[in-house]
Amino acid sequence: SCYYICPSSNFYECKCMAIGARSQSARTYLERHKDEFANVEDLGELIAHALRALRDCLPNDTELTTKNVSVGYVGREVEFTMKDDEDVEEYLKMIEGDEKKGASASADPEQGAEDTMETQ
Repeated sequence: SCYYICPSSNFYECKCMAIGARSQSARTYLERHKDEFANVEDLGELIAHALRALRDCLPNDTELTTKNVSVGYVGREVEFTMKDDEDVEEYLKMIEGDEKKGASASADPEQGAEDTMETQ
């Protein structure tokens, strides 16, 4: 399970979550696509979803590159692994050409966290 704990001490069990500055766009992306994640067996496809969500948080004049992205993952029977620099390039190529939804650089990072994510 994934739990989101608000500064107000409220907590929510989530299926997926994004945190940080301008994360509202990522939470929206993850919420819209969360049903697809259950059937994905390819780690690369899951990472591509994460990168699409991250990319949509960036200001319009910023692109994801091997210099500004690192990917970390962990799972059942999978130790924590971090991919940096050229190791991320294969994942960035998976999302090349996908439409960028764009995000407002002034989006409040905490706004709507409770409303956007499905909780249990």
